[in-house]
Amino acid sequence: MKDLLNPYQKNSLRVTLQTFEEDLRHTLDWLDGREENGILYNRRLNLPKEGREHARQGINVALGLIENLRKKFELHKETSDAASMLQGELTVSWANLHDARAKKLTRFGKVHPELESILDQDIQNLAEIALHLSTILSKSQQEKP
Repeated sequence: MKDLLNPYQKNSLRVTLQTFEEDLRHTLDWLDGREENGILYNRRLNLPKEGREHARQGINVALGLIENLRKKFELHKETSDAASMLQGELTVSWANLHDARAKKLTRFGKVHPELESILDQDIQNLAEIALHLSTILSKSQQEKP
């Protein structure tokens, strides 16, 4: 069956299935009681026990189908370093932080005259930290054996 797909189709199928598998595994983490307690947010899954069991059953079926498709189409398992994913997320955060500066907030309405002097330096510091962390992660990718 490996001849049913050209290399580009095969890669597209693998990426689609991988993305779905990642979503399923993240869902399992939440079903297993994961909680996030940040500075600006708290997050947990509020789903009754019966709903959790139904979700787990569906996830197990889906993971089985993904495994069958992997075998059927001889899809390779990709090994990747989380650094590239984290670097990308931090780069997006860097850009978003720049959009949180006082002058950029005018798109949501008039900005208080003192806001820039109170907000922007802290936002700039956070953006620099995000960029610095992204650079560190980028270097870790370059130093691969």
